[in-house]
Amino acid sequence: MPESRAHFHGISGKAVADVVRLERHNNRLYPGDIGRALRGWTDKVRSPARDLLDDFGGCPCGCTSDYRDRAVLDIALRSLTGKTARELRRVVGAADDLFLSRTLANPWADPRAPWWEQRI
Repeated sequence: MPESRAHFHGISGKAVADVVRLERHNNRLYPGDIGRALRGWTDKVRSPARDLLDDFGGCPCGCTSDYRDRAVLDIALRSLTGKTARELRRVVGAADDLFLSRTLANPWADPRAPWWEQRI
């Protein structure tokens, strides 16, 4: 069943249909992944500062589910084209900007890691 459009605030119906189509045809995504990731990432960046980063999330590599949300969004942004990509990029970009404004560059981070994992 397609993800509810309510999870894609600020994105047109056609773009949501493109996202659903992408989830159906991309072997790294499941139905609803992008909507859940968008909701998770925007919730994360709006959370209290003390909850913003969890360096001790239990994973040996230091990743958290919130970073997986951003990784799913990265897959979507790299896979979508045209107006749909621009619409999603605008929404994700606003959350990214908020994340960047509330975090600092980690000088000890692996430079090969995605940019969102190089923040403290």
